[in-house]
Amino acid sequence: MSRISLPASLVVIALMAISAQADDWPMWRHDAGRTASTAMTLPDQLHLQWVRELPPLKPAFRNGRLQFDKGYEPIVAGSTMFVASSFNDSVTAFDTETGSLQWRHFTDGPVRFAPVAWGGRVYAGADDGHLYCLNAKTGELMWKFRASPERRSILGNGRMISVWPVRGGPVISDGIIYFAAGVWSFEGVFVYAIDAKTGRVVWVNDSSGYLFGQHPHNAIAFGGLTPQGYLLVDGDDLVVPCGPAYPARFELKTGKLKDFKLPAAGRKPGGWFVATPQYVKEAQARRKGIVFDKDVNKDQHEDRVYRTEGQSGVRTSVSIAGKPYQFGKALPGIARPKLEGIHSVLAANGKLFVVTLEGKIHCYGSKKVKPKHHGLTQKPIEAGSERDAAVNRIRSKRGVCLALGIGKGRLIDQLASRSELKFVVVESDPGLVGMFRTLWDKSNLYGSRIAVLHGRLPEWNLPKYFANAIVTEDVASLDSIPMAALFELLRPYGGQLCVSTSVAQHNSIARRVGEAKLARVRVTRTGGLTIITREGALPGATNYTGGWAKSADELARAPLGILWYDDTLGHFKRSPQPSFVDGVMVSYGKKWLEPRSGDGTDYPLNDPILSDVYTGRVLESEEATKLRKTLRKVNPKKHEPSQYRPPKQKHPMKPDPPSPGFRINPLTGKKEKRRFPKSYGCDGGVDYGFVYTMRSGTAAYYDKRTESGTINISGPRSGCTNSVIPANGLLNVPYFYEGCTCSYPLPTGLALVSMPEEYEQWASWLVSHPREIQRVGINFGAPGDRMTRDGTLWLDYPFVGGPSPQVAIKTSPAKPRVFYRHSMWMEGGRGWPWVGASGVANVDSVTVKGLKKAAYTVRLYFAEPRKLKVGQRVFDISVQGKPVRKNFDVVREAGGAMRSVVVELNSINVEGELTVTLDASKGTTMLSGIEIIAEGLPRREVIQYRPETRKPQMSR
Repeated sequence: MSRISLPASLVVIALMAISAQADDWPMWRHDAGRTASTAMTLPDQLHLQWVRELPPLKPAFRNGRLQFDKGYEPIVAGSTMFVASSFNDSVTAFDTETGSLQWRHFTDGPVRFAPVAWGGRVYAGADDGHLYCLNAKTGELMWKFRASPERRSILGNGRMISVWPVRGGPVISDGIIYFAAGVWSFEGVFVYAIDAKTGRVVWVNDSSGYLFGQHPHNAIAFGGLTPQGYLLVDGDDLVVPCGPAYPARFELKTGKLKDFKLPAAGRKPGGWFVATPQYVKEAQARRKGIVFDKDVNKDQHEDRVYRTEGQSGVRTSVSIAGKPYQFGKALPGIARPKLEGIHSVLAANGKLFVVTLEGKIHCYGSKKVKPKHHGLTQKPIEAGSERDAAVNRIRSKRGVCLALGIGKGRLIDQLASRSELKFVVVESDPGLVGMFRTLWDKSNLYGSRIAVLHGRLPEWNLPKYFANAIVTEDVASLDSIPMAALFELLRPYGGQLCVSTSVAQHNSIARRVGEAKLARVRVTRTGGLTIITREGALPGATNYTGGWAKSADELARAPLGILWYDDTLGHFKRSPQPSFVDGVMVSYGKKWLEPRSGDGTDYPLNDPILSDVYTGRVLESEEATKLRKTLRKVNPKKHEPSQYRPPKQKHPMKPDPPSPGFRINPLTGKKEKRRFPKSYGCDGGVDYGFVYTMRSGTAAYYDKRTESGTINISGPRSGCTNSVIPANGLLNVPYFYEGCTCSYPLPTGLALVSMPEEYEQWASWLVSHPREIQRVGINFGAPGDRMTRDGTLWLDYPFVGGPSPQVAIKTSPAKPRVFYRHSMWMEGGRGWPWVGASGVANVDSVTVKGLKKAAYTVRLYFAEPRKLKVGQRVFDISVQGKPVRKNFDVVREAGGAMRSVVVELNSINVEGELTVTLDASKGTTMLSGIEIIAEGLPRREVIQYRPETRKPQMSR
């Protein structure tokens, strides 16, 4: 065998490349294990080379256990530093020799996690729900990948972001980049493995959002992953931090969930930080092979601070050339640094970089030089002396303004300089987007006050009711937008659309408003402006003024999705109920950080705080002045009761199971007491009329109009006092659990808005053994139960989603293969998407027992879960032993994969049980669901489901 020798020059180049890689710090804490350990050596003496000032960052959450984004976390590849920013929604490259700016790439949302450098590229995940791949030399976008199949925007942490932000910080290993998107488990969570070169999906796990199991205080409820923190690779496992909860483990190669549970014990704070051990020797610092930091895993529970698992100082340590260093105490080559508030330290490219919380990056190197200082520059907005008429006519000086297009930027500049409004700008012209992002960034306004979303308005699916004002410089841009869609974005109680118009344009707009038949709208023309005002309450909405009274809000109904979340306003867990008046929440928190009374009573109250129910924004003292005059004054010396309970709750800490009235059982048609599952929670629940709300492990509700079952709002806990209140058209879940250290993963307030029935949301109904069933849906592979407004209770099978009626079902084989995809992947078709998205495969027969003797309408639901073509899955269908479809081809019948199709059969005679038989001639059989309805019962036609037009996930 002959030996092939490489030219000496190639050997040198290869060695140089290996050396350069060894000197890099290519991701947060250096490597995929997040060890903060590098073998690189530094010179014995280091000297300050340069300082770069950046705006201080505001973390997404106030709670320290979730402050993964408190400060800048640079990475270094070669001679370039890359810095992500949630202040101005960007990734920026700096020269490590001089600190000079090389390029900046803006995204459509905050970038809260350190990027990853690999193969001449830089990867970053943003709150807009995308993973970005950039050219490391130029910052040019190579591709970006949208994590969720759908686009939907909400106000999250005070910014307009995706419902599925990338909050599982990316990590790379062996050319595969891993990240996670989605914060709210009940909205869907997506954990990805992506080929770093091509952007091709290696695997995705979208089934870990709805998991019925353990919660703090040994409660049992629906929960799931809430990815917030930096992902890491631990051997053959991918570890996904979930904020204050325990992290989850997935198989690195397949994405299969291996381990996830919320902490069972109460008063046991967890945190976002996890790493692999490396130089951490103490066994008690580890849990299942990973390390926590005791300084992160701490919180105040009333009058004492709890610390749990971990070792102090892990997050604030680095290991350089085998020696550990603690931030601020000792650093290699430098006498004790005289820097306050050190947030991060890294070593790369023969240099040491020290980052402070105030936003300064200090570079130390071997050369004795006069340090360069790159300070913050702020160019004031030139609003001009000529004022646009709209500036004077917009009532709101605070809140959010939606700008339809940038135009010349004049109107936005004037409004920004003469108000405290924050701006969401939707602009389709990429040239204008780039130019004005840079311009507003120089004024330090970009991101913090003005954010530009690239695209057209419908693409962003903005949330209802968020805009205090809508403006545009181009009245013609309104022509292509349905007036009802625009009106829906305006805040009730005075939101305005304001635009300069001619008389003819005004008349056209007024005509369109009339044709749209909008409720509670006023159209006026004054000073060359057309003003559309949304007046008063939402039709069907109610106020709530306390006292455990009914709040028969017609709009707060299941299913419910996130409208906004924010933790700016938080209250002690045993504070009194808030009230909701004309779009404003009035709340009185307790002074829980003061010493308690010695007579057994609780803390006194704070003065009332007012906040916007539609955005979560805290109102200033000069806002809502009329309402403020009606509020009761607080006695600062009066100590309050410890608990506030409705009169019907006899024991303050041990409520009886909820039983609000009677219902008609949807399975049997018989009248019975209304019962539903409730797990741990000293709040026994309140019947508000249409909706019963409670704490059941997490915040939870039961919609009496549809007999929905218990629906968990997983992530936060609700207050000890019932604080889940339907009012003003929303289900309000304010932040009422400060002073609690339990590891609920999302310490924040939120509001929920009603969603279409196609929206995926699961419930637990209650264990029973029904007989004489006359209506039921069997949803194969689903994670829980689901009740529809037309009267069918869909039960998960196998039974995995908590307490559920135990309908007798027999399959052959006894354990067929079960599959599940989130219903957002469904591309259309007939039937509920959340039925078609899951199912059983390779099943020969299904028998449903316990049915009442009758003639039935039977609906069989199918959808192809794989990318099969016509002719690859073909089978015969028989019901009750009689053939009903020959050579049934799911792909042909549905029009493609991930499209649902329903076979409806009428007058099927049943005497106790129904059997469906499937016989494959090509491929294997599959079945998503069976709906069985006794003839004579009310039933709705099968819906034709047409989802939004989806763009390819990866774009260049």
